[in-house]
Amino acid sequence: MVRRPLIFLALAAIVYVGAVHVPELRAADANALYGFMGLTQLPGAGHTIELIALFNPVPFAALLLGIVATGVLVGRVRAGLLGAGAMLGAEVSAQVLKPLLAMQRDVPFLEPAAWPSGHTTAVMGFALALAIVAPPRARPYAVAAGALLTVLTVNALLMVGSHYPSDVLGGLLLASAWGSAAVLALGEHDRVSVRGPLLATGALFALFALAVLPRTGAAVDYAIANTTFVLSALTIAAAALMLSGSVPAPTGARRRLPPGSPRARG
Repeated sequence: MVRRPLIFLALAAIVYVGAVHVPELRAADANALYGFMGLTQLPGAGHTIELIALFNPVPFAALLLGIVATGVLVGRVRAGLLGAGAMLGAEVSAQVLKPLLAMQRDVPFLEPAAWPSGHTTAVMGFALALAIVAPPRARPYAVAAGALLTVLTVNALLMVGSHYPSDVLGGLLLASAWGSAAVLALGEHDRVSVRGPLLATGALFALFALAVLPRTGAAVDYAIANTTFVLSALTIAAAALMLSGSVPAPTGARRRLPPGSPRARG
């Protein structure tokens, strides 16, 4: 567990170097973005701006306070404070890294200071804070809600052409590093549960079916013509779902065993 934040940061660094400094990956990143931008005719695509706006500075501040308030209401004040602290730390880190790592890439309308995506970092940070602050019985549903919100928000970002897919992956990993650091600071861990990500996956499949089944032929033709986009979309969705449940959330201090008990001796 101690190494988990460093692993996430190392993966984020690999994503950045590959997407910015490897020509083939940089070209694939741009092609995938154009593929996402071709989805603007899907049902519900008109609400992408409203969804993204939930993670603008003022709403983000309200969500931050909401995590703290939730911690107070459910009797998990320290978890709420650390979850909110991880949200804020991740977002500040993203805004600091953007100008430091700025580089003009292959899509001319995107600014050089794009990696990592600040909105992605914000939504992933919020999803992980929900998992951290949620009571144990509600945690799978909190993870599912956070994962679903994350996938929908990052897809909205890509559909409006505001970020490269690699920017999104960087934001997911940066927020996960801060979230796992928050759990590490609590010093109390629960096993990682797959129930939350599985619930979110089921909801995503239902939404996908509603969007694609009425136009299956066109969807298949689009996927064949945009294979890079398809691979990128699957990678981002899988990363968001797995990372949303990758940080073990705290349950309470571990009970100390008597010195003479078998488990204490072993």
